Amino acid sequence: MAEGFRAMKEYKVEKRSYNTEFSTEILKKTGIVFVSKNNGAHLIIMDPKAPIADFWPSTGKFIFRYNSVKGRGVYNLIKQLQKEREKNE
Repeated sequence: MAEGFRAMKEYKVEKRSYNTEFSTEILKKTGIVFVSKNNGAHLIIMDPKAPIADFWPSTGKFIFRYNSVKGRGVYNLIKQLQKEREKNE
């Protein structure tokens, strides 16, 4: 039984590592400007046409600082950034 828990824990570590790499690459490819903190565990989105957002790529969680809009997923973050850009135009 303990082996099952160890295997699950290893899987979660690998999954979060993969999520961090994958999400960071997507942000780079879409041209979103960000600052990496804590070796990539925390990204601060610094889009000049949208408000500042905090993003944790390992879990996919994001929070916009000015209005506390929260969500999960890199694609949802990109959609929300587009909405915020449209508001500011």
